[in-house]
Amino acid sequence: MNSLTGVLVLAGGKSERMNFPKAYLLFKEETFLKRIVEEYYDAGIKKIFVVLNEDLCIEKWKTFNDQIKSKATLINNPDPDLGRFHSLKLGLKKMQNLEFCFIQNIDNPLVSKEIINSLIAARNSIGYASPQFMGRNGHPVLISKKVVRHLNGLPEGNFNLKNILSDFSRNVVQVNTNDILININTEEEYERCIEKRKLMNVKTT
Repeated sequence: MNSLTGVLVLAGGKSERMNFPKAYLLFKEETFLKRIVEEYYDAGIKKIFVVLNEDLCIEKWKTFNDQIKSKATLINNPDPDLGRFHSLKLGLKKMQNLEFCFIQNIDNPLVSKEIINSLIAARNSIGYASPQFMGRNGHPVLISKKVVRHLNGLPEGNFNLKNILSDFSRNVVQVNTNDILININTEEEYERCIEKRKLMNVKTT
């Protein structure tokens, strides 16, 4: 099944609130982007696509590519001002032959093989699967080919993925970690996340 499943990592924004590209923030001495790619690759997902905006492609992609070699395929977004949905459509055009596709945001580097495999086990061939922690919905989501085709058929615009998915059937995966709720968009959120992880490491050593 993993051979028919891919992941689209959305990193095409300008990270204006962070004042630094989120793709290249460090978490446990790895960039967000490298850690996410490695986690999916280790879970058996080999079809990995990353949408980056043009500035990041020029400045950073070669270094990133040297780190992970052939594990991911770059998709250049020359128009990041068109918004997240534009990045999504750019990526999904490359994934139309897959049965399932993870949508992974760059601002959550805490995705794990356990969550990935749990979502695959709960896959929904006519809708999508998503994780939930104590009644709160999180990321990533695993969408079916049916959803991919629907999204690709929509015109460009300021669409909200959550609203679109509400029209499809959903399989909920209950998880025991709030990692699925993390969204790191500002320097303050980044610092809080890093400090929390440091404290957790101290408690477990």
